[in-house]
Amino acid sequence: MSAVVVLRGDARERGLGQARACPEAAPAVRDAIRSRLAAARRDVPFLEAQGAITARLAPEALLEICGIATGFGLGDDEVFDFLHIGCLNDLAATPRDDDGCTAFARDGVVAKNRDFRPEHVGLQRIFLHEDPAWRGRRVLCLGSLGAPGAWSSGMNSDGLALADTQIATADHGPGILRYFLMNALLARCTTVAEALALIRSLPHAGGGSLVLADRSGAAAAVELRHRRVDIEQGACVAHTNHYTAAPEHLPAVAHSLGRLETLRAALAADPARDPRAVLALHAPTALCRHAPDPSPTLAGAVWDTGNGTAQLALGPPCSTPWRRFEPAPDGWRETHALA
Repeated sequence: MSAVVVLRGDARERGLGQARACPEAAPAVRDAIRSRLAAARRDVPFLEAQGAITARLAPEALLEICGIATGFGLGDDEVFDFLHIGCLNDLAATPRDDDGCTAFARDGVVAKNRDFRPEHVGLQRIFLHEDPAWRGRRVLCLGSLGAPGAWSSGMNSDGLALADTQIATADHGPGILRYFLMNALLARCTTVAEALALIRSLPHAGGGSLVLADRSGAAAAVELRHRRVDIEQGACVAHTNHYTAAPEHLPAVAHSLGRLETLRAALAADPARDPRAVLALHAPTALCRHAPDPSPTLAGAVWDTGNGTAQLALGPPCSTPWRRFEPAPDGWRETHALA
C-alpha cells in the first residue's frame, strides 16, 4: 500500500490530485465505477434533482467530482451517479447490496470496520486534505480512489471524527448525499454540537447513518432518511446497517442485527477494551468479516479525538498490522506500526 495521499488546494485541485498521485490505479478506478453503473438502473429525474440541490448545498462536492473525473478519464456524471448507487438501487427496489460496516463512538473515539466490495481493496487509500478555504483546518481520512474525501471515515485537525454505515431506505428525495455531508462536516465543524446543528439545517437525500465524536467526549449517532433524521446522543453510540429509531420498508443486511448485538455486548462488558480488539471480533456474530462474504472487511479505523491520533489497518483488523498517525505541523505523520 502506498504512502498517505496528500491533496492540497481547492476542491477541484484535490480531486485531480488523486490521479496525479496514483496514475497506475486509473484503469481499476474506471472499472470499479463503470461496473457498478452498468448494473444499476439510472433514475434520471432523481439524479437531476440531486445535481441541482448539490450545486446549491455543496458546490465544492461537484468541483471535487469534476477533478476526480478529469484525472481518471471519466465523465463527471459517471462519478456523480456512482456515488448515488445506493440511492438508485433503493429506488429501483433491486436486490440490495450486502454492504456491511460496523461503527461506534465512545470516550472521544470513533472506530469503524469498513466492509465493502472486494474490488476496492486495491483502491483504498489514506488521504490528507488541505484547502485554503478551511483556514488551516486539515482532514485525515480513509476512503477510495475515485470518491471524494472521507468516503468511509475521518477526523479533522480540530478533533471532530466521524464514520458512516450504509442502510437501505425507501425514503429518498432531493437533499445532500451522505458522502457529501461527511466532507462538509469535517470541513466546517469543530464539535459534535456544531455538526448536529448543520445536519438539522439541511435536507437529506436519505440512506445510512453517521457516528460522531469530539474532544470533549461528546458522541452522537445519526440515522438519515429524506423525511426524517433521528439523532441519539450519549456516552457510547453504535451502528451497523439497519435503522433503530423507526421501522423501514426495505430489508436490512441479514447479519446487521447480530453485529449490533455483538458490538453492544462487547462495549458493555468491558468499557475500557481496546477498540482494535472490538473491531477484530468474530463471534457471536462476526464484526470482522471475510470471504465468501460479498462485502468483507477491507479496513479498520480508530480515530482518537482526545490526542488527535489515528490507528488504521488497511486490511482485516484481526490480522493486519495497524499504522499509527500523530498530529504534526503539516497535518499528521506516521510514527510506528502497532501490534
